[in-house]
Amino acid sequence: MKKNILLYGLAFAGGFAYERYYPYIKAFINNKSQKNDDHSFKSMLEEGNYIQPKVIELMHSSPDKHFLHNFIAQHNEALNVFKIYYPDKLEQKIYSDNLESEDKIHLHFVFNAADHLQGHSSIVHGGLLATLIDNAFGQLSYLASGQIPTATANLNINYRKPVKTNHDYMITAEIEKIEGRKVFLKATIYDQNKTICTEATGLFLTVQWGGQMWKNALDKIKEATNLDQKLIKIDQEQKK
Repeated sequence: MKKNILLYGLAFAGGFAYERYYPYIKAFINNKSQKNDDHSFKSMLEEGNYIQPKVIELMHSSPDKHFLHNFIAQHNEALNVFKIYYPDKLEQKIYSDNLESEDKIHLHFVFNAADHLQGHSSIVHGGLLATLIDNAFGQLSYLASGQIPTATANLNINYRKPVKTNHDYMITAEIEKIEGRKVFLKATIYDQNKTICTEATGLFLTVQWGGQMWKNALDKIKEATNLDQKLIKIDQEQKK
């Protein structure tokens, strides 16, 4: 009887672990199988000690993934490249709960849009650029407000030059200032020659709704971070 109870308990625990962590493990395997991770900004970002947090890549394939990643980023014929880069020290502070208000909070998105995302011929649809910038602002304002949920209150975009399909571009987004519930941000889209193609400003407000949802998401991110570190360690040992 006791043996049966133990077996049932182990089966339940195994099923729970599989359900909870399989998406992350699957994403890790998929990431390792992606051979083409190069883009025009890679060397510059590596020299500046920017990293591509694997935890974000893992979350993109989780059951809680954002619509941007669900409908666009993971679509085989949408984005040829979609990478997010944080300053190395910033990611460490985020997941250790040591992020301070005076920290310079910014990030970079590198993307390359396929022809399926064009508006005019060979020109990326402006709505996609607005979506990418809004998503970057959302991540930054959430971090800058002490990991409190935020929502878009205002988004202004100036399209300076066409953003072409099948070309690498980088979005640089940063915090301008914080006043109470208000988080002011700015962003710029550059091409490979550092020419400004798009500029944007935004105002995000901290909100009361959705707090538990974000807390649960952050808890899963932290769990995935620990799992990611273990997987990396295993991978390093296998290479030896």
